[in-house]
Amino acid sequence: MFRRRGERSEKASAKWRKIEETVLPTAKLRFCPEQLQNLNFIFQKRLQEKIESASDKSLLLARSVTERLVQRLTCCAGILDPRFASKFLIANHDQLSGNLPSRSLEYIIRLDSLSTPPIYLTDPRPRYSIIETDPDYPAAYARIRLHTTTLKIWGDCANSGGYLRRDKVQARLVELLAQAAASEIPNSPLNVDESIHCGTPGKIVDAHALHQILKIPSEQHVFYGPGGNVPRFPDPRDFRLAIVDEPGGARLKIEFLSPTLSNFSIDVRILIGIGIDSWPSSTNFPARITLGHTDCLLYHQAAQTGMYLVGYGVQSSAWQIRMPAAQDAILNHYGPNSTIKTILDVLFDALEDIDKVRHVKKQVSYKILNRYIFLTMLLKRLEEQSTTPSNDLLDWSPMYLSTHVLKILDKTIEILHHQNLPNYFFKKSNLLVNPGHLCEDDYVIEANNVKLYIIRLFDEALMSTRGNQEFHKIIASQESETILLHKWKDLIENLLPPAGTRGRRFCFAGSKNKQEVAHTEYTVRQMEYIGLLLQNLLDVKQVILTDDSYMSDDSIIKVDTNIEENHLEDVIFLLVTIMDQARDKYLAGQANPTIIKNRSKIKAQFNSCTSKLIDTIRKDKDMVNLTYEDDLALVKVILKWLYKAMDQNKRYLAPILRPYLSTLFTASHSISWHLDFIKQRMNKDELNALGYFAKLVNDTKITPAEGLIDAVNKNWMWAKSMLKMVEKNTLRVVFISDRGKVYRHILSLPSYQRNRATESLLGDVPETKKQHTLPSNRNYFSTILNQRNKSESLETVIVIDHFRVVGFRDDYPENTPQHDILKNSSPLTLLLSETNRKGEHRGYGDILKSLQSMQKLNVSAVCGAAALDSISKFQMFQQVTTNLPQEDRFEIMELIQTMQSIKPKKSTKRWSNTLPQSRKITPKCEKYTPKEESAGIRADGGHRKRIEASGTLIGSCRAARIREDSSVLLFQDSFKIKSLLNKSESFKF
Repeated sequence: MFRRRGERSEKASAKWRKIEETVLPTAKLRFCPEQLQNLNFIFQKRLQEKIESASDKSLLLARSVTERLVQRLTCCAGILDPRFASKFLIANHDQLSGNLPSRSLEYIIRLDSLSTPPIYLTDPRPRYSIIETDPDYPAAYARIRLHTTTLKIWGDCANSGGYLRRDKVQARLVELLAQAAASEIPNSPLNVDESIHCGTPGKIVDAHALHQILKIPSEQHVFYGPGGNVPRFPDPRDFRLAIVDEPGGARLKIEFLSPTLSNFSIDVRILIGIGIDSWPSSTNFPARITLGHTDCLLYHQAAQTGMYLVGYGVQSSAWQIRMPAAQDAILNHYGPNSTIKTILDVLFDALEDIDKVRHVKKQVSYKILNRYIFLTMLLKRLEEQSTTPSNDLLDWSPMYLSTHVLKILDKTIEILHHQNLPNYFFKKSNLLVNPGHLCEDDYVIEANNVKLYIIRLFDEALMSTRGNQEFHKIIASQESETILLHKWKDLIENLLPPAGTRGRRFCFAGSKNKQEVAHTEYTVRQMEYIGLLLQNLLDVKQVILTDDSYMSDDSIIKVDTNIEENHLEDVIFLLVTIMDQARDKYLAGQANPTIIKNRSKIKAQFNSCTSKLIDTIRKDKDMVNLTYEDDLALVKVILKWLYKAMDQNKRYLAPILRPYLSTLFTASHSISWHLDFIKQRMNKDELNALGYFAKLVNDTKITPAEGLIDAVNKNWMWAKSMLKMVEKNTLRVVFISDRGKVYRHILSLPSYQRNRATESLLGDVPETKKQHTLPSNRNYFSTILNQRNKSESLETVIVIDHFRVVGFRDDYPENTPQHDILKNSSPLTLLLSETNRKGEHRGYGDILKSLQSMQKLNVSAVCGAAALDSISKFQMFQQVTTNLPQEDRFEIMELIQTMQSIKPKKSTKRWSNTLPQSRKITPKCEKYTPKEESAGIRADGGHRKRIEASGTLIGSCRAARIREDSSVLLFQDSFKIKSLLNKSESFKF
């Protein structure tokens, strides 16, 4: 029934092992495949050496002590002036350090008094307006106009027009930090009010984690406190401190008086940030991303993480718009050993080498390049160099590491000559704009420095690797991984419907279990994925900041999305949104001079035809009678009318819709096989169990020790991790239910009971670490083996039981400071970290786990026995591991055989009506109800029903349409919604 593309022999696989030559047009160099392979080896070896040197115990300790000192200074600043109090401290340096710890740290102090959402539900929202597009100020900047009570509080930092001045706020912060450095309080984290200040290591988080924490009620928060019986902050008198007020924030230069750390100096930058739980309207991200893009879901999820107005730049009353949480979400999509993260590490290492050359030269030149520029170029390349998920998987494999690095470096020369690099989120903002002290020669010198670095790489790549065993091991592992990706691509393409049915395109038929399955084209899994895309697209529309937004409680219009009104206009709104996206994508990507010349005419014709299509939909009787309670039913209707429009209007609509729908179908088909993995990452059972635990402790219904033992017995991973921390040392746990209500509890075990507790609760499992013979950790197979060993030491099932998390990290190196362990192991930080994909390859999911998912789904019912043979037996892994070392190959085969022995479930029951419903695929763990104490707690049925209704796709359509409508008429008893005819050019007036 399906195409047979998998019958490729060793001749075809031999082609997979070759890298194409790379031509650098700006540097005017050509790298042959052998040079690119040599560079892959050089980059891997350099990074390994850098990581070993960067993991020096003294450097890690210096960074840890510096962070605790920053906590003390910021807590004291908040005590001296409550307006600068911040319950959390945002670590912003991890995204710009990669796997290589540096001597530069950066933090954002979130001004809780001005930020939204407030840290507690009872706190009032600040009153101010945000003006994004002011012609007198540069792009990516906004102004804050204070109102009423907020103006009274911050009046000394506002100008005559009521606008909050960045320079005055920052000057006040620098003044407070200087006073804090001379103050003797707080000398201990135990003397800090944790409900409004950040003194514990568990509350140092990245921006993405903080966004998720703020959505959890405060009575469900649990953090790890500082270690030691009498914890103390570092004394500022033990350091040499220099605090400077710069346009780039408050800069601290910290040197140590201790002889142990006297060789280190840490550079700290503290930025003032005002958190806004909205997305800026002045950016075209993610609106420019089509539904068929490989990372469409990732980008739309990232765009729901809000923004920060940061004190940065020379503008006195303008605040820079930054999206650190969105950047964290995108970067955390990839694991530390993935090709994407490795490219970033290599680029950062190249930047250091370029800086060294600048210092050696006699010619004086200014530094122009920085890490954020390289990060922007990588993000831009990830977005633009994308075709299909299967091709992207191959194009970003480890074998093409050097290719991407060289292409980005060559592009760097070009942008330096043009002095222009648009900000990734704001295209009108130039990252290479001349700040005033640069001249043309500075950009030319910097471009020449990059070119000289590329030439050095060219010369180094000419070295002979004959007889180098380590080189051959790396090449063998890269070839094996590339062959695996090719085989996965062929497997996915074999599952495509035959070309003969493409003319029908859309045909639903009943299956044996009486479910509608589009077996000839769109499968249920594809439509679930498309529904998930549409849901996130609409969610982004609901959080976009409106013009001159007024932040206050009164400005939030709460509209019931479940009113008795026909949903036809909501369906039209969603359909037009998709068609407009297809039109804009078609016109933006055209290079044909004729089409470019007639762009306005093509756009007008497309809009006119869309208006006629809308009239046809409004007159359709079947459309009026549909209820759209099922998300899949709405997806079917949308797809039906898109294909119908393409078929009925071959002159104007078809040329635009056909490539768009073709890309959407291909992308949804490839990604739908990772749907189980996507849904598993959306699972919140662990977070909910932790929340119940915290709530019961705050209500004094249980003690932390009782709840912890009960949770361990119920197999909750956060509880096992917490118990391991208690076994190693005394653990201080902090519960914060409300403002001024802080509960600190110490968990410990008597020394004679620690071994006994380990044996009885977690089993007597020896913690042995196997040393693999694979050359480095930056390949897929070594990652699989490392995860397996970690999971075995934790006595958890690996990638078998419904893709359960393989186990939290507890294998920190011996030189890791206790502060860092407590910070990274804090329950909320740990659980939220597991919601990130951290995959090895581009795209979604994991090949090994997706193969297991196919086995559980019994794919033979869909794709026939021939395709199932390659799935159920995992033959592709057996074939591609032949080049690996024998010990590692046997271990991987043992893992595959274990996975094959797991019997798939017979039930084909899918999710119910709404998306994402990830709770349906979770492991069988008991709900956290310790003994009888929580027996009386019940969720309100009506509230739950309202939540489920508001989470439907049609409900999101209604909410997004209302938000975009500038003329909503509200009445006391009822309301009427006008059609959004004036919101889209595609509508007929």
